[in-house]
Amino acid sequence: MQNVDFENIRPFNDSEAGPASCDLAEKLDWKALLTPLIGEENAREIAEGMCSVDSIQDFQDELAFPFLEALIESTTDGVSLGFSDGISEADLENPTLHLTNHRDIVLDPSLVNVARMGSGFPSTEIGIGDNLLSKKWVEDLVRLNRCFIVKRGGGPRERWESSLLVASYIRHVVGEGNSVWLAQKEGRAKDGIDLTSPALIRMLISEGGKNAWESLNVMPVSISYEWDPCDAMKVKELIKVREKGKYVKADGEDEMSMALGLTGWKGRIHLEFCNIIPWKEIEGERTERVIASLVDDAIYGGYKIWPNQVLAAKHLGITDLIVCSDEVEVTSDDEVLFQKRLDEVVNQVGRDVGTREEVMRTWCEIMMQPLKAKCGLVNSHTF
Repeated sequence: MQNVDFENIRPFNDSEAGPASCDLAEKLDWKALLTPLIGEENAREIAEGMCSVDSIQDFQDELAFPFLEALIESTTDGVSLGFSDGISEADLENPTLHLTNHRDIVLDPSLVNVARMGSGFPSTEIGIGDNLLSKKWVEDLVRLNRCFIVKRGGGPRERWESSLLVASYIRHVVGEGNSVWLAQKEGRAKDGIDLTSPALIRMLISEGGKNAWESLNVMPVSISYEWDPCDAMKVKELIKVREKGKYVKADGEDEMSMALGLTGWKGRIHLEFCNIIPWKEIEGERTERVIASLVDDAIYGGYKIWPNQVLAAKHLGITDLIVCSDEVEVTSDDEVLFQKRLDEVVNQVGRDVGTREEVMRTWCEIMMQPLKAKCGLVNSHTF
């Protein structure tokens, strides 16, 4: 497939970067927009540099990376990195496809790229759904940040044709010696349960099977957030789905979620780079399900368990999870923070959505899912 076939989904190239960045600088007051996020001095430096961009790498190094570093400093208690046995930081030099669990629209790929760039390696290209690109300036901004567009709408045939194009594009990028980030499934894990979509794996192996999979050098990254700024929104959505069978997003809700994910407090964050996922076939089982399960096991094994997850299991009375997590130290300060956040979520969800008990139970169920998944992996003797 020729490069021209990717024209409608690819990121900007170097020749387009300067004009696109300067055009964005003129359309919006970036100093005013960024100051609440990263402080006036950082915001001013980034805004003033937008018309000095000469390439995509320039945009990444001079604008995107400093912004993300400042944002992480102001909204987290720090980000730690780990590598599963058998790999090291040096393995990031190889072109690869990173599949990650998906909790935050903007931060998930950004954290992976900050880790890569901070270690001296280039950022990945990023797959992003076109449902998030409601405004032209948003599309221009993400294309400057090395995002390619995944078209979500249309009928089954259109969606399948789009997925084939995306799979071809990903193979093209990795084949050219670059890396890619994709979420393990479409949409964030609202209920806290991280499951790789077999349809995603089927897409990736649609042309070439084993050879296509092995050429992608798939290295999952397990992302563990201590706190989720969007947790109250997710609780509200889950309860409404239970009550009415569906949830209809309000206008601008995706944008609100993106902004809250960026600006809200996330506490500690851990990224665990996992081993390359091999091709595996099991007689009588669909290969995409077998491989999806391998990705899940890698992500579960890489979870960092936080005290609030243990306290959520305790609140729900799930004693076997509490025993499984006995290596996690829970202090009285952790208990105070847990109860404080639980009360805040109840207030934010409001009285018109579920009872207080239902809201608390739903929040705790979301919170303790990583602990449940990791303990299940340990108990199954596969980790």
